[in-house]
Amino acid sequence: MRWIRIVLFITVLLGPLCQVQDGGATEQIQKPVSESIRIRQNTQQNEVQWQSDKQKLLARYDELTETAKQLSGEKQALSEKIENTRSRIAVKQKQLDDIEQIQKEIIPLIAGLIKELETFTATDLPFLAEERKVRLQRLVEIRDDPEIAVSEKFRKVMEAMLVEIEYGNTIEVYQETIATEEREMLVDIFRLGRVALFFQTLDHQSCGFYNVATAAWQPLPTEYNRTIEAAMEIGSKRRPVELLTLPLGRIQL
Repeated sequence: MRWIRIVLFITVLLGPLCQVQDGGATEQIQKPVSESIRIRQNTQQNEVQWQSDKQKLLARYDELTETAKQLSGEKQALSEKIENTRSRIAVKQKQLDDIEQIQKEIIPLIAGLIKELETFTATDLPFLAEERKVRLQRLVEIRDDPEIAVSEKFRKVMEAMLVEIEYGNTIEVYQETIATEEREMLVDIFRLGRVALFFQTLDHQSCGFYNVATAAWQPLPTEYNRTIEAAMEIGSKRRPVELLTLPLGRIQL
């Protein structure tokens, strides 16, 4: 019994002390465990965040890769377009150079053609003198005008030449004042192409022709009055075309 009492006494005496010691040990054990748990939780959160960031970065990488492919294709297309544009520019530049060279050559040609027209008109039959003179003056003004394109100058010269050519294929009747050996008078003139010119007075009593050899208007015998009058009516489209015998004389070639 005495031993039992001793054991109980020791138990009672040492019981609180043991409890205090057990509490300290528990605290020493729980603290590292809590810290480990906290670290583990933080690590898991970091891993989740990292995985999320990784997925976002991979998606962004794929997006940038696709964009890079598109940009590479666009760059290739633009490179081809630029090369084609350069080729077209080179062709256009060549054309411009050719045009410039042509213009340098065509300007003297235009001047020469106008000079030939002036000479030709001066030596041709004297019909529509004022009209042809004005046309030539206009050509000279166009030739000397720097604001007018060379192409337009050339076109105007060609038009004038075509008009002169057309005179050789047509007939017409017009009124003009002429000077004969006797006097000046207003007459009807019949132009037969550029082969011959005939005149008849307004009273149809006299007629004549332009003598190329003497460069003067000369009368014809009155017997030609009816023929000249018929030619006038045909030229004015007041009479059907018919064969007439006109005194052409000697034609110079």
